[in-house]
Amino acid sequence: MHVYFSVLNWLFPERVGKKYKARYCVPLNGEYVIDIDAYLMLFKHKHRVEDHWFVCEECLGMSKRLTLQLCEIIQKYYSKLAVVFSGCQGFHVHVMDFDYHDWAPYLEKDPIWCHSASRFKFTKLLQKQTHVFDRAHFTVSVDPMRVVTVPNTINGKTGLVCRFIGTPKDLELLNISELLDISKAFPHGYPEPLETLPPRGANGAMKSCAKNMVEAA
Repeated sequence: MHVYFSVLNWLFPERVGKKYKARYCVPLNGEYVIDIDAYLMLFKHKHRVEDHWFVCEECLGMSKRLTLQLCEIIQKYYSKLAVVFSGCQGFHVHVMDFDYHDWAPYLEKDPIWCHSASRFKFTKLLQKQTHVFDRAHFTVSVDPMRVVTVPNTINGKTGLVCRFIGTPKDLELLNISELLDISKAFPHGYPEPLETLPPRGANGAMKSCAKNMVEAA
């Protein structure tokens, strides 16, 4: 099961709904988040997905290089960055000190526009310097109404933890095998499934078998 949170902070979060109604929720500031995936710039390699990881280590290594390159560029403008492993093929970069006032004026009649315009301008600036934005990634990066996976929750596709890593330097020092190892949801192996009760007979009594002799009630 995926668990998400909004990239914006809201004064009245219970009112959040469709975008055209969001102005009644009073959006405050919020972090800027970018998704980085390996397929944005794939190099030739032998694609191999291990059964115990469900991801390709080479693909994830490419995502790591793209993420570090992106972080280096973002740090020209902002200093508080947090890197999170997505639990699948890439990473999330959270710009914690992003401020929409740096890129767009505030409009009381349409506060959502302020957040959307600021993210659009910043993303366009980054797009000229990196290779992490295809059309889909550009669209979600500029959307102030988007949601992103909560760090340290389980990715529903792979079963790996969406692991909080820390700073870009922490990511640089972490190799892919170590990352995948600490992202296991069950580091000591998956729990054994619960044994099912033996089937009941027509009269409601449990049928007996070699492993489970149960007397009829």
